Amino acid sequence: MSFDFSQFFNKQTGPRETHPIKIYDNLPKGKVNDLWRGQYLALDELHHILEQGKKHVAVILNTGGGKTVIGLLEGQAITNRSLDRVFYLCGSNQLIVQTAQAAERLGLSVATYYNRNMINELEFNTGEIQCLTNYQTLFNGKNTRFLRDIEGIIFDDSHVASHIIRENFTLHIPESEFPVTYSTLVAQVRQYFESIHRGPEFDQVVTFKDDPSILFIPLFVWKQAVNRIIESLTNEGVTTKKVSMFAWEHLRNNLDLCVAFLSSDSIEISPFLPPINNLPFMSPSVTKVFLSATVQDKPEFVRTFGFLPDAYIEPKTSAGESERLIVTPYVNPALKSAMFDYIVWLSQYQKILVIPKSEPRAKRWREHEMTFSSDDFTLKVEEFKKAQNGILVAPARFEGMDFPGDTCRFLVVDGLPSGTGSMEKFLWNNLGENKFLQGTVASRLIQAMGRISRGNDDYGVVFLLGDDIGDWITRGSNRKVIPAYTRAQLELGEQLTKSISNIQDLNKLIMSVVAVPRDLGWTSVHTARIQPHSVVNEKPFETNTTDEQDYSIKVAFVERKFLEHLWDREYPQAARALEEHLDTLFNQDKALASWHAHWLGYVHLLGGNTPAAERYFNRASSAFRVLGKINPDSVTTYAPPVIFGDSQGERIASVLSERGDFNYGSFSEMQDRLSPLFSEKSTTNQYEEALSWLGKYLGFASNRPDSETGGRGPDIFWTSPEVDILIESKEEKKDTSFYSKRDVGQALNHSEWYKEEFPESSRHYKLLIVGPIIPAHPTASPGQQMHIWTPQEISALAHRISTLLFDAYSKSDNATYSATLNKLLEEAGLTYTKLYEALPDRPIQRS
Repeated sequence: MSFDFSQFFNKQTGPRETHPIKIYDNLPKGKVNDLWRGQYLALDELHHILEQGKKHVAVILNTGGGKTVIGLLEGQAITNRSLDRVFYLCGSNQLIVQTAQAAERLGLSVATYYNRNMINELEFNTGEIQCLTNYQTLFNGKNTRFLRDIEGIIFDDSHVASHIIRENFTLHIPESEFPVTYSTLVAQVRQYFESIHRGPEFDQVVTFKDDPSILFIPLFVWKQAVNRIIESLTNEGVTTKKVSMFAWEHLRNNLDLCVAFLSSDSIEISPFLPPINNLPFMSPSVTKVFLSATVQDKPEFVRTFGFLPDAYIEPKTSAGESERLIVTPYVNPALKSAMFDYIVWLSQYQKILVIPKSEPRAKRWREHEMTFSSDDFTLKVEEFKKAQNGILVAPARFEGMDFPGDTCRFLVVDGLPSGTGSMEKFLWNNLGENKFLQGTVASRLIQAMGRISRGNDDYGVVFLLGDDIGDWITRGSNRKVIPAYTRAQLELGEQLTKSISNIQDLNKLIMSVVAVPRDLGWTSVHTARIQPHSVVNEKPFETNTTDEQDYSIKVAFVERKFLEHLWDREYPQAARALEEHLDTLFNQDKALASWHAHWLGYVHLLGGNTPAAERYFNRASSAFRVLGKINPDSVTTYAPPVIFGDSQGERIASVLSERGDFNYGSFSEMQDRLSPLFSEKSTTNQYEEALSWLGKYLGFASNRPDSETGGRGPDIFWTSPEVDILIESKEEKKDTSFYSKRDVGQALNHSEWYKEEFPESSRHYKLLIVGPIIPAHPTASPGQQMHIWTPQEISALAHRISTLLFDAYSKSDNATYSATLNKLLEEAGLTYTKLYEALPDRPIQRS
């Protein structure tokens, strides 16, 4: 009996189909219906763009809008066109499995690679099918197998690529696995922290381990320690331990060009930006398709990939626009304190996904989490989907898991998703709400809310917990980056939450939203309020940007250029890249400019130009002390603020119109700048910056001498042609505390500072300390010249002036605004002299 060879004839005749829609048409019809309109439009446009020779394209569709099908079909189209290897990158192993299941439903064969196991490798390597894998497969430092001979990459959920890629270039050194390295770094940097009077904080973090803060090691300190750290890491097996071996391959020759952070249990070492430009598969010749559920922050895209897409595709389809109630306790103090207990109670009857922003934030939820049979998170997810009730805790997992339909209808986002790694957390927590992280935070918040919203027919309830979420999301500049559909849901949710008087009424509202059969009252309100904001009603997607956005994109490209020169140790070229834009950037985004200045100091130090290094390091430290002075004993000369304009009204108008004619946006910006004066959660730096802005909105020339000179002068100084006000900020003091001898002595020194800086001044001046009405310590001698100005009085003044400025705008036009404002200032008793006379006469008393 002969062997049957008939099945081995070559069944492929002629060229392969390269149009993704025709590929779909030729697939065996299985469990997938016809393509949705949005999918069809996107695939057709994508095909034509790539046929024109463009290599980098972004496709933007709502969560649940069918991006996976688009990516799979285009991945196969690129495979058929190139007859070579094409990867489809997923954010997690769980998503690889989900995407493979989607391919199976399509009738499309794929290869998969994860957990070091490859299926259908032959067909992939011969260019017949694409391979589904995770980002780590390509971007880990030990990847030699998939570096070359790649013709295309589909980046699924590309909005999460930034932190995943940075993670692959970040060296994690846990104390538990590298105890000698950890203790070596602690010993190397201890003297620096003690020299700047941060020894107690340092010990709380690294010795007593009762402070979750992240300590930034200034680059000039890191330079002295890095060789010892490299030696210790090598001795402790950095090249063989799973936690470190992959990133080590990327960084080992350039560890001195990275920045280090120290926490209570680990060290993190990371480059300025991930140096992915040297990876062969990131070559411009490789076709790349970026699938995103949100319009990506363009500067962040440039920082991650080093370029912008050649084209953007955003089909106007409502696919993925789910029905959602957003519960916002931050607008209703009566509900805030009871929310945790209510959600725990609700979990007895419903399934609730909880996404805390961090592991410490997750602790209170852990004791109420349902019991799972495995610690593997992927298995936990599957068990949770099949359960009837209970809580699943997923710290910082803003992506990588989907819960459609009845698998979960309740979600808790606990805390603002503001940082995923030590660098990002440090920049956010210590340099204020810097503008360059705004898009990243917004994207994470939106994606977190989308975990239970997977299609048009889906519905559910989202709880936004935490003062940090409330503070961030209520600011106009942040809210405007949230898509219109989600923003409309947020505004409806805020109104509904505000109207609730107790937990019982809240429960009634929530049960109406998830009721089956559906509650007509809720669905009608949702349709009427939200549907007008559907993406189908928006203007066509435009790649045009504002001047501010253009500048941010330009800065991102400059950062990539800096990184490339730095990584090649071309220090003068690296310095020139950042120096050109530094002064302008300080006016646009002081946090980012200070970060740049610190790195500029380092490249000058590496290049041997110590005076330039000191100048830039100290400029960064003057803006944010936490960045560190290379020479703490050096004194920066104080530059008094310049008094401009002929009248108080003109000076205020100049502040409002500093970027051109002022409009409603000018007042929204004012509210953002003054908002720390109304929040108990503001950092000291945020509060002092807001106080400085308050002075400007009152018509004073205002600056922060203590910050700008590294320790000389008051925290805030307001000056005018008639009066000067010196302010020491102690708003963090508690009512049960007292003003210490150091507090009082520091404030009294400001009088001497004033006499030294303005020896010829005939203006009246007053010294104020912002804080509660509490006594001085018995050892202090406050005298009668220093007066208490309470934070409540400050916030009341901020409210008065912001209301008055807007009233003047409502009653005038740009030409008459200054005159109208001068009149209103006189009537309200807010002229320089009257304001000075109304300042508190409240000397600090001794206890």
